[in-house]
Amino acid sequence: MREELDNLRFNTAIAKLIEFNNHLTKLGGCPADMAEPLVKMLAPLAPHAAEELWAKLGHPGSITYEPFPVADPALLVADTVEYPVQINGKVRSHIVVPAGTDNDEVQAVALADAKVQAALAGATPKKVIVVSGRMVNIVA
Repeated sequence: MREELDNLRFNTAIAKLIEFNNHLTKLGGCPADMAEPLVKMLAPLAPHAAEELWAKLGHPGSITYEPFPVADPALLVADTVEYPVQINGKVRSHIVVPAGTDNDEVQAVALADAKVQAALAGATPKKVIVVSGRMVNIVA
């Protein structure tokens, strides 16, 4: 989010805050250790609301001079990668494989998927294209 703010991409910064909020909602609420960084990230975009939330979190001073949160690079590495699997241009399934899986293994997992097998209906694919980290495209 810091990169978006530095480059004046406010819409994408807000989108990332919404994505973070949606993730917290799926957890069932905002854990205390995530509330302060969330309010600090909100402050440049909605300063009055952030000041009020900061006070409700029990801080006597202003949020204005608080340092912006810094992400831990070790936590930004994904353990798994989700690939959409397209058959003749339509997404038919999604597969999840460990990060760093080579394309041949991704192809094998995609072809073994039950939804893909049902969509192929026993036909042998003419071509399978694996875009590393992005998608699997099967031409039947």
